[in-house]
Order: sequence, then structure tokens, then C-alpha cells
Amino acid sequence: MSWRDLVIGRNGDSLGGKVLDPSFTITTGFGQALTFKTGNIYWVHFRRPPQTPEDEIWTATDDRVRGAIRGRAVRFEPEGQKAISIPYTAIHTLIVNQVFSGRHSLAPR
Repeated sequence: MSWRDLVIGRNGDSLGGKVLDPSFTITTGFGQALTFKTGNIYWVHFRRPPQTPEDEIWTATDDRVRGAIRGRAVRFEPEGQKAISIPYTAIHTLIVNQVFSGRHSLAPR
């Protein structure tokens, strides 16, 4: 069993691999900047009105904070590829720290 991250693009594309950023910082409605280690995050939703009017981070401890994520891009290493930089504006959602069991059940054998 291994861990896997997934980038879901605004156009519906998805890409599996590993988020290389060690943390994400979000300025919240509390008026404070909070930093969460990537290893403690499950989801990052990027602002896309009207569905998601603000950026949003959901953590492993059930924290759910909204606001503005600092930065412009995610460093990501697609499976079997070199690391790339993906702009926040191209991402709908990051799903991180998910268990990956290996082959997809629909993949050819």
C-alpha cells in the first residue's frame, strides 16, 4: 500500500503523483494566516466562484478553513515524470494523502 496525491484540473483532467510543497498557508476569515503541513491535509479546494467562492483547506483533524491560500502554484511530481509547477488557477482540487492500492480495477491486465 502506498500514498498518492491527485490534482483535479478545472477542465476535469486529473493527474496522480505527489505534492512536493511541504505546507500550505491560508489567510482565514479569522484574520490570521494559518499554515498546515501537507501531510495533515486531505483536500485543498481552490477558489472558483460560484461553486467555491474562497479557497478551502480540509485537514486530517477535521479542521475546515476558508480564505485565500498564499502562493501561485503547486509543485507536483506526476507518477513516473519529472516535477512540474501547476498554477493554482488551473486547479479545482488537490486530494492529498490518500491510500493507493496499486492498479485501478478497470486497468487492463
